[in-house]
Amino acid sequence: MTARCRWGALALVLAAGCGRSPAHPPPPTGAPTALPVPTAKETADRTPITFVAPRTGDKYVYLTKQRRNRKIYALRADAEKGEYFGANTGRSSFVNPHIVFYGSGGKQLTADAPTGIVLEREKTVLMSGGVSARSQDGVHLVSDAMTYDDASETIHARGDVVMDSPDGSQLRGTTLDWNLHSGAIDVAGAH
Repeated sequence: MTARCRWGALALVLAAGCGRSPAHPPPPTGAPTALPVPTAKETADRTPITFVAPRTGDKYVYLTKQRRNRKIYALRADAEKGEYFGANTGRSSFVNPHIVFYGSGGKQLTADAPTGIVLEREKTVLMSGGVSARSQDGVHLVSDAMTYDDASETIHARGDVVMDSPDGSQLRGTTLDWNLHSGAIDVAGAH
């Protein structure tokens, strides 16, 4: 069959399918409407959608958060368990999360912990069980727990916090706030 015959046959098949009614009705015309975000009370009355995603061999579980075409963080874990009640209500827990946080100007912080939780509504990442983190310029941070607040682009470390700089200096305290956007660091309870 020549190329011209094949195109003619394809046109006949497509034309024959045009007279049938679609299996699903076409979407309504007009501007799409946003779905309302349920309140905490509304979600308390719903049965969540729950899923479990384990690591398979050398295939990890991945989650990437982006905003306006900019990567905020990339998470890799051995397993994920998630619960969703509706739009903007997800809560996922992770086993052995390895997270790279991306700040402005090429700033990065890579953190590892035994457990982690991502909360969609609060737009936070919680890591616990002993957190070890390293910045792109060699600063090493160890804490009992760490929270990333997406709204302020701030890492909040708490517990026995130790921060070692590449020049050999060390900061110790009970809490540390590190703004990934500005690079500002604030240590409280220094000892």
